[in-house]
Amino acid sequence: MNDKRRPIIGVVTAIANGIEQKQIIKGIVAEAIKFGYDTAVISNIYNTIFDNNELISEQKIYELARSKDIDGVIIISESFSTPALRRWVADILSERKVPTVVVGAMLPEFDSPDYVNINTDDAADMEAVTDHMIEVHGYRNIDIITGQKGNDVAEERAEGYCRSLRKHGIEPDTSKIHYGDFWLESGKNLARNYASGTIPMPEAIVAANDYMACGLLEEFIKLDISVPEQIAVASYEHSGRRMYHYPLLTTYKRNREGLGKNAAVIMKSLLEGKKVPKLPVPRGEIVPGDSCHCGKDEKQYREELRYAAEQRDYSDWNLFSTMEQGLTASKSLNESISIIGDNQWLIRYVDNVFLCLYSNWHESSLAETDQMSCRSIMPWFDTTTFEANKYEFAKIFGREERTSVYYFTPVYIGERHLGHMVLMYARPDGYDDVFRNWLKSVTNGLEFLRMKNDIQYLTSCQDLSEYRDTLTGMYNANGMKRAYSSAAVQDGNDYYFILLRIGLFDDTVFNAENSDRIESIQSVADAVEQFCGNNDISGHISENTFVCIAQGCGDGEILTETLSSILIQQKKYMSRFGMDSFICVSEPCGESSYEELLSRCTEKVEQRRIEMAEKRSQIHYKDVIELRNTVYSSPEFTFDTEGMFDNYFGNPNHLRMLYKKCFGISFHQDCIASRIAKARFYLATTSMSMADVAEKCGYLDNKYFLRQFSSAAGVTAGQYRSMIKR
Repeated sequence: MNDKRRPIIGVVTAIANGIEQKQIIKGIVAEAIKFGYDTAVISNIYNTIFDNNELISEQKIYELARSKDIDGVIIISESFSTPALRRWVADILSERKVPTVVVGAMLPEFDSPDYVNINTDDAADMEAVTDHMIEVHGYRNIDIITGQKGNDVAEERAEGYCRSLRKHGIEPDTSKIHYGDFWLESGKNLARNYASGTIPMPEAIVAANDYMACGLLEEFIKLDISVPEQIAVASYEHSGRRMYHYPLLTTYKRNREGLGKNAAVIMKSLLEGKKVPKLPVPRGEIVPGDSCHCGKDEKQYREELRYAAEQRDYSDWNLFSTMEQGLTASKSLNESISIIGDNQWLIRYVDNVFLCLYSNWHESSLAETDQMSCRSIMPWFDTTTFEANKYEFAKIFGREERTSVYYFTPVYIGERHLGHMVLMYARPDGYDDVFRNWLKSVTNGLEFLRMKNDIQYLTSCQDLSEYRDTLTGMYNANGMKRAYSSAAVQDGNDYYFILLRIGLFDDTVFNAENSDRIESIQSVADAVEQFCGNNDISGHISENTFVCIAQGCGDGEILTETLSSILIQQKKYMSRFGMDSFICVSEPCGESSYEELLSRCTEKVEQRRIEMAEKRSQIHYKDVIELRNTVYSSPEFTFDTEGMFDNYFGNPNHLRMLYKKCFGISFHQDCIASRIAKARFYLATTSMSMADVAEKCGYLDNKYFLRQFSSAAGVTAGQYRSMIKR
């Protein structure tokens, strides 16, 4: 079932805490809330300018843009730092055939005829900056520093400067157009060239962004050049950091919020199938300062100082917080969540925070998975864990009645991508720079907790290694006995003792190469732990035997079939050893002792092993078991019976007869059973819809799948999922 109730706009950007991005997102969210849309902002944290480094795993956050819950996408194109990152994001977005709006310059990686592009008018804005210097202050000898030569944005801003000069009867001089790289050092280099006389110093200079202007101001102070007395400076973009430089910079504030609002209005039209409206280009305004004789606007300056002071306060509170020490000492995930929740106030103005970790986040070697365990960390909300596919945004959004914005940020350490944090705001707001340090503390705490619970750590602790299997980290025989005696198996709930035996014949598993043997046992352990989830007890009590104490559904057969179905999906194990390498049995615990249950289950296993051994002695058994392994490894392709028999000895009718004799089931019915086994796996371990499960198992008709599952399992698929959900 899809919990989604409102349309969702996805905003794909980098460093969503950046001032430019925050202003655009503020406009998008303000309009989206009016329209009744939720907003999902997908962003990295650091946006490194290097392609190959330890931060590369943060880019995996952009895989979330594949979510089918997203109805339309808005890309903030200029936020991405490298062409490689832009290509990665563009490739992901190209998979989605949804309405897409590109905000900012249409960079080559995002250039598509299917996308709508909007931007402010850089040339007109830069013309306004130059107009200010000529009309308000009377300067006529004016230089410009812009970005890289040939860069579209840099050239547009230079063109605006030239247009202003021509308008005022001044012929542009190409020697007065200086190219840089939009960064501080460009401004510093130009200031040094003025001071040395390499370049004649003008009356005034306009900069194509604040960073280059601030570089000029910093270097002018070092060189004892007085601003604005000797040279006036004005800039473009208003980065929000001008109070950190002297004198206070006069700059032009682009109307990014208006640009964001336009993007949302266009997205609404696209989602409703209407023609894209022609909207006026948002124009900005001059924000006066001291670098051109204007003098600052006191109200504007006080607001900038207030915001900077608030940032400083939160930064100090984070610096002196004891959260990191608490997380380091934490002994469990629940304890860590409690500590994180107690420190949620360090995130400015957030309404809710969800921590979503991959189901295997704690494992030493992370295998690819889409399954996540999510929960709110806010102490006053329901902090119960809920399972979700990482693309199921509706599982989170559906918990909030209000239209809101959700920021998805990566949780990772080095190359380990653990999951993501989701910050919810019920107003057009977002996180800031301080959040990065808060999240870093959370991530370090989670990694430290994982390491403390890693197998290698466990085996170094005498108290734990006495009860833990060193290979899998599960309980060993002593640990299972102790765990069983401590478990509340007699509190009225139905508990089952489940035994799984592998390596049934000729010790096949254990005669393998050591690395293969270890990998096989760990593969089975993964299946057992996936079956048990967080609530049941499991152990590896001998090299070929696993045991679970599971709270059941009143039917031990359903439990054993589920565990078997999960093991069958362990490709590494099954491809080596096949369907006749394991047996799974169960016994209700009742008032029996651990030893009694183990004995009864062992007897069951031995009886079934003897029966299997007799069948293995039949002629052509090797052919039919290979056929059966193929059936269960690819159940979605097994109904073409004639094609299936082409690769095996004997005629099809003889093989069908031998197949039923060996396995007690017809080939056709076993094909159905293989599909039902795969369906059990998905129903027990994922939150997939019934239609998706049916498709994964090879059924074209969902209703037919549901009827066939009910017939085979004795319960409906929905009832089965409710009964078996770990």
